[in-house]
Amino acid sequence: MKLAIISDTHFGDPAGTLVKPGKAKGTFAIGDKYPAFLKAAGTNNDYLVMAGDVLDFSIAPYDEAFAAAKVFFNQIKADNVAKEIIYLPGNHDADLWHTVEYQTNVINPISNGELPRPFRLSVPAVIDCREAKPSLVLKGVTVKRGRGPRYAGLFLDNLADGGIPFNFAYPNLFIAANNETVLVTHGHYLEPYWAMAGEWVVKIAQEDLQIGGSLDLREMVGLNFPLSQLACSGIGQAGVLPPLVRQVQRDAKDGRVDRISKYLDRAGYELDRAAKFPWYKAYFEWLSDAAIFALKKFVLDAIKNVRATRFNQEFIYKREVQDRFARFYEASLIELGAFNTENHTDVPAPVYVIFGHTHEPTRWGDPDAPKGEAYPVTGMRRITLYNTGGWLMKKDESGNPVFCGAEVFTFSTDKGFGSISVT
Repeated sequence: MKLAIISDTHFGDPAGTLVKPGKAKGTFAIGDKYPAFLKAAGTNNDYLVMAGDVLDFSIAPYDEAFAAAKVFFNQIKADNVAKEIIYLPGNHDADLWHTVEYQTNVINPISNGELPRPFRLSVPAVIDCREAKPSLVLKGVTVKRGRGPRYAGLFLDNLADGGIPFNFAYPNLFIAANNETVLVTHGHYLEPYWAMAGEWVVKIAQEDLQIGGSLDLREMVGLNFPLSQLACSGIGQAGVLPPLVRQVQRDAKDGRVDRISKYLDRAGYELDRAAKFPWYKAYFEWLSDAAIFALKKFVLDAIKNVRATRFNQEFIYKREVQDRFARFYEASLIELGAFNTENHTDVPAPVYVIFGHTHEPTRWGDPDAPKGEAYPVTGMRRITLYNTGGWLMKKDESGNPVFCGAEVFTFSTDKGFGSISVT
């Protein structure tokens, strides 16, 4: 078994480096960092694992994101990078997982004269490399008969000319080797926005939520589904809105508040007009104005002091992030336990995590890699987190464009895990 693992290619984002805009509008070409990717990933891999934010539906409309991705997948097919793809969607391409859910649980059954099935929400992937002939297993997904890929057969198989098999799992892939189990995931559930719906519903609804003890991963994904949909394609496909949202995001990350202050002033004006009180309720109108002013000040102060999750090495060390990771890890263990029971296997609890999302690469074996808590199921070993980095350009402190840096993780049954840095 031979694997290469990357994430955060962001096809459709003009700041991407594996694919870049072509000379004609709406066209794309292979980017400057592709040769370095090819050298690091190698060829003839059994699988190329792509751990989220592969297509960027929150930045680009569908047609542009898929057009950019097609250039990349055509090239890796021509270069024989991998026989198949394992795709683990993230927050910028969450809608791709939703599309898979619709195809497998709604469209296909109705096409066959059947009623739709409930969404699975979470489907773990497992590769047990301790077996004589290791293969990919998707929990609850029927294996295809005959020769060829065990799964695949969905719409994305035809994205590359001549086809390339795509295997979808969400949000986790477990790779069991002789000396360690590694969890591969995108990592967006470590950030407040992508996890807060589940956190707050549990706090508020409590016993009325009808869950047993801790959230399992399926419950966690389901509770956070609405916000994931909103911030992915809900914004990215909203006509003329996405370019404006992207500009506001850039302003916020760069600490520029003029445009945002202007919008807040206008919003305050409209709220004030909508909340006009009779003359004898002037006191309440004063309170309304004070509240709007305080909210504006809070937002602007927060923007001036914000440090983006992307490129922020300190992100994973925050106490709240560590706590959020603990909840995600425990939910993942529940799912892995169910997989082991269903498949009569004994895949151990992972002690290493490979994730993306923050675009801050951490090489395999780095002694300074961030650590999570120790758990009894791991023999009280602390969880080590490694990061894939990303394939985007960013601005340095002087405002000059620089490459954020990527880490291509590799695995083979004879050599184990490793990584190659791309700078």
